[in-house]
Amino acid sequence: MFKENFTANIKRARIEKDYTHKYLADVLATSRTNITKYENGTLEPNLETIGQLAELYNVSADWLFGIKKTN
Repeated sequence: MFKENFTANIKRARIEKDYTHKYLADVLATSRTNITKYENGTLEPNLETIGQLAELYNVSADWLFGIKKTN
């Protein structure tokens, strides 16, 4: 569940921000191929990259993973 949410949310956030794979690859110091793999779930980013994505998209890591907070 979290993996599917994560891949969908990072792609959705990228599209909403109008960022290209190349732009993200440059900002994250990785390859465009890795960005594609993050979005299709064949490669999992490390914790540092997840934090960078959350910061770049101005969202929480919880949002990236689709975690809904309950009280």
